[in-house]
Order: sequence, then structure tokens, then C-alpha cells
Amino acid sequence: MTSLTDVQNTAFMAIGPSRIAALSLLALAQAPEDAENEGAEDVLALSVQRICAAHDMLSSGLHGLLADCGYALPAELAARRDACLELLEPLHQAVTGTDGAALAQVRAVPDLAALCLYRLEPAVSGFLKDMVQCLREAQQLREEGRDAQMRATIANAEGVGRNIKFISFNASIEAARIGEMGKGFAVIATEIRELSGKTQTLLDEMSGYLKH
Repeated sequence: MTSLTDVQNTAFMAIGPSRIAALSLLALAQAPEDAENEGAEDVLALSVQRICAAHDMLSSGLHGLLADCGYALPAELAARRDACLELLEPLHQAVTGTDGAALAQVRAVPDLAALCLYRLEPAVSGFLKDMVQCLREAQQLREEGRDAQMRATIANAEGVGRNIKFISFNASIEAARIGEMGKGFAVIATEIRELSGKTQTLLDEMSGYLKH
């Protein structure tokens, strides 16, 4: 099963590069001569890819990954995700709206510099920082709860094992009392007692691992 730590890493890798992509688009849009240089097409293509990946993750991808883990972002953090998506939307529409005219569409985005430098970047950075902390703490609580459940289960199994051992011991005594007729039953009782002892040893080892 995917952990919240895995979701955190996947989301971070999808959303984080959008900050660099936005700045790259801004640089290309503000310097038309650079857009003609060798390698500019690759930078543009990579920026478009990163913007689209971040948009997909913020719009539905993150929600789906968390739902698969049985978790949802706290309301305040979910609202900040929505705010990041809203800020990213103009760039996403610009780079996906018209084939072959991405830069022209980017240049037409209102207040492009302010959007990329002073609104999108800090919003995304702040969201990612708090998302990482939130999911890390949630995963830690899950692991602590799982360890507690395992310890409780082992404790219950240990109790059952002790009862079986006690019952088999009493059965051996009763088998001895009835002589020849109880020999077969005594052998079975002994085997049960030995099996109970091995199970107890295994449970003790498992409990020791959890305590380290």
C-alpha cells in the first residue's frame, strides 16, 4: 500500500518544478531574442510539461493519491492547494490553449511578472513546505498507531498461548491418572505444549523487534 510519504514525494516532484517553469516562461516572454536561441525550444517544451504536470497534480492528482491512502488534506491546506491551482491556471491556459503560440499566449497573461515572481512562487513554496510537514506527521501517527495495534495483538496472542500451555499441562496430568488409556492423549498434550512454547518464543521475538 502506498504510504503518505510516497504521496508527499510524488506530489512534490510534480508541483515543485512549476516554480522554475514559470520563471523560465517569464524570461522567454520578456526576451524575444533569447527565444530564438538554440535550446530555447527545449526550455519552452520542458516548462510547458512542468506547468501541466503541476496543474494535473493540484487539480485532481493529489486528491486521488490521498484518497487511495484514506486521507484528505486539512481544510486550510486544501484551500491553499486551491489557491495555488488558481494562480497556476493563467499559465496553464496560455501554454495549452494554442498550438505553436505558447509564448505569445504567455506574454498576454496579465501582470505576468508579478504573477510568476511575487504570487505563484511564494504560494507554491509555502504550500509544499506545509504539505510535506502535514503528510510526514500524519504518516508518523499512522505508524505509531499500527505499532500499538501490533503490540496489542501480540499481547493477546501471548495470553492465548499461555492458556493453551496451561491446558495442555493439565491434560498431561489427567492422562497420567488414567494410565494406559491416556498415553496417546498425553503425547498429543505434550506436542501441544511444545508448540505453544515455540509460539511464545516467536511472539517474544516479534515484540522485541517492535520495541527497538
